[in-house]
Amino acid sequence: MNAPPLQPEAIAWLQERWGSAAPDVGVVLGSGIQLLDDDFHEEDRVCVSEIPSLPEPTVEGHGGYWIRYRFGEKKILVVGGRVHLYEGYAADEVTMGVRVLAGLGTSSLLLTNAAGGIREGFTPGMVVAISDHIQLQGVSAMMATLEHHVESDRLSIYDSAWLDRTRTRYQMSCTDSLQQGTYAALTGPTYETPTEIVMLRKFGADLVGMSTVLEALAARDAGMKVLGFSLVTNLAAGISGKKLNHQEVLDVGKNSQKRMLQIVRAAIESID
Repeated sequence: MNAPPLQPEAIAWLQERWGSAAPDVGVVLGSGIQLLDDDFHEEDRVCVSEIPSLPEPTVEGHGGYWIRYRFGEKKILVVGGRVHLYEGYAADEVTMGVRVLAGLGTSSLLLTNAAGGIREGFTPGMVVAISDHIQLQGVSAMMATLEHHVESDRLSIYDSAWLDRTRTRYQMSCTDSLQQGTYAALTGPTYETPTEIVMLRKFGADLVGMSTVLEALAARDAGMKVLGFSLVTNLAAGISGKKLNHQEVLDVGKNSQKRMLQIVRAAIESID
């Protein structure tokens, strides 16, 4: 199996609009999460529907804009319009935005998501660094040679050195410690059953969601450094005894903007 094309039409279109200078980091934001801070200076935005070949999101909470920011001397590109397998998109469509980022020359990718908390103590409002993942979505990230750990350099998908620097910088200004855990990716769109959560806990999962893993795999396959963070927006099924709903995800995302923003800032400041 060959890698899908890097979407040359989308890359050429963006370079014509923004020039050839590569972003220092791409950022993908999860449900209800926004990058709102006076230190992030917006330079331009474009609706994903205007960019050739890119799929459009159908899920509430996933902004449909690619936005260029300047943060100090760093150039940031927020990739809006995340799409999912459960929307009917194929794996190559889910990872298309990441492939375009790589084609623009971006060397680092910061992924965020909204997730259910499985590990005891992972409660709504916490931000958890993804140290590893369990891929249970039943599809590959397009490459037959792409495994859980990238064969070309034997490095883990999620960059531990970058995470260590991020944790150090974050804890210089924040008193809470930055926890880390394993993220399990399921297809969705339904939330997991209580029995499935018991199974995931036995597998070693601390968090559960429906995104991120294919994007991380595609980014590492393209040679990018990757960090991932989950905002715990709900306790996984069967833990709280309450019915799960997407509005709860959006509400917690909105109310936890400050904590996620502090971690995103620390990660961007820690890029080497």
